[in-house]
Amino acid sequence: MDHYDFIIKTVRDAGVLLMRLREEKFETLEKGGDPRDIVTSVDLAVNDFIIGKIRDSFPEDAIYSEEGGGTESGKNSWAIDPIDGTFNFSRSIPYYAICIACLTDGVSVAGAVYNPITDELFSFKKGGGAFLNGKPIAVSKVSNLKDAAVFFRAGRKPELWEWGGASYAKLLAHAKRTSNYGGSALDTCFVAAGRIEANIYGRLTTMDIAAAIGILYEAGGRIVNNKGESVVLSTEPQTVVMANNEAIEKEILALLF
Repeated sequence: MDHYDFIIKTVRDAGVLLMRLREEKFETLEKGGDPRDIVTSVDLAVNDFIIGKIRDSFPEDAIYSEEGGGTESGKNSWAIDPIDGTFNFSRSIPYYAICIACLTDGVSVAGAVYNPITDELFSFKKGGGAFLNGKPIAVSKVSNLKDAAVFFRAGRKPELWEWGGASYAKLLAHAKRTSNYGGSALDTCFVAAGRIEANIYGRLTTMDIAAAIGILYEAGGRIVNNKGESVVLSTEPQTVVMANNEAIEKEILALLF
């Protein structure tokens, strides 16, 4: 089984496990003493399940997990997030996803983002396209911010609040629609599928959603920082702008930064 097929099978199997565990009583815990940063016992169970599957099939590969840490680089490695959108999951809001990506020399080469509630499975192969439930997807052709749907999330850090409030007001005035659903992997896939045109994050750990970023690139999208520089996968939080094309990207950068 190649990496892509392994990912598709594993992410679906992980979804079955998540759906079973969500019907049982589960724990919700704080991370690092921050009541707004949480992890559930289901995150941890799904995390262990995915790591076990990877170690069984690719025992020499490094693994980075949003919930378990690890090594982010190496010739062959994996980046996983067992539940991206844990808060939504903990409140039964059906907007969260399981993320698995395979990396070679720190670059995503295959991956999947799966929402088991909607049964939408986004995936990609580097150089081979992006897909939703096996059908090709591509970014939208909207080229003006006034016609664009945008997701915006400033972040929890107090130093971002003033910028976040001012930026939200600007987007309300200049974009067609501004929202925040609270799940960065699915947000990214929504740009890839042409459902929205852009995402802006005050802080985002890109390695957590390496699969979604690979999907967006394969669908024709763009990802830069607040200086307009291409974003690399990292475990360090950074400011990120995702867009369907350069025109939307430039409008956002000029407006917010």
